[in-house]
Amino acid sequence: MQKYTHIIVGATAAALVIAFVSPELKGTLLSQFQNLMNLSRYGSTWQVQLALSGSVPALVAGGFFGILPDLDQILKREKVMHRSGLLHSILTLIWLPLVIGFIVPQYFAVATAAIFSHWFIDSFNPTGVRTLPYILPRKQESLKDFLWNHERDLRIAKLRYDNHAVNVVLCGICTLVIAYFALSWQAEGGGILGSLLPHISQLLNVTL
Repeated sequence: MQKYTHIIVGATAAALVIAFVSPELKGTLLSQFQNLMNLSRYGSTWQVQLALSGSVPALVAGGFFGILPDLDQILKREKVMHRSGLLHSILTLIWLPLVIGFIVPQYFAVATAAIFSHWFIDSFNPTGVRTLPYILPRKQESLKDFLWNHERDLRIAKLRYDNHAVNVVLCGICTLVIAYFALSWQAEGGGILGSLLPHISQLLNVTL
C-alpha cells in the first residue's frame, strides 16, 4: 500500500491498542494536540530524543512504526530487496517490536500492532510478503537469502499498492476509527472545543 496508508493504518492499530490494551497511553485529544504542537517546534534531533524518551503521542508513534518496515527501500543500496524477510516477514513481527520495546517499553504493544498492520496489508498486494525461513518445502535458501531477498510466501489478494481508490477508502475508514476513539478519550476529560481553544490561543499568541 501507499506510505500514507501505512501511516494511518499504523496509527489506527495504535488507537486499538490504547483502547483495549494500554489505556494509560490514551491521554486526551487535548494532550495529543499539545504534544504534536510541541514536536513541530523542534528539529529532527530533538524529535528523535522525544521518541526515545516516550514523549511522542502514542498515535504518532503508531504511524511512525506503521511505516518503519519500508526502511528496506533505503537499504536497497546495500542489496537488501524491498519486502525481503528482514523487514517484511513474521520474523520482523518478533525482532523489531522487541528492539523498540527495549528502547521504549511503554510502546512495545503499539509497535507490535503497527508493524503487524504493515505486514498484513502488504499481503493484499500482488507481490505479497515473506513468512518464515525453512518452513516451505519449495524454499531451499539460506537464512541470509531469506533476509535479503524477496519472494512471495503469502498473498491474500491482488490489490495493487498504487490503487488509489483502495488506499483512500481504507484511510477513510481508519480515520473514522481514530476520530471515534480520540473523541471518546476527550469526552472523558470534558468538552472538546472549550478545552482546545484556550490552548490553541496560547500556542498561537492570539487572545480570543
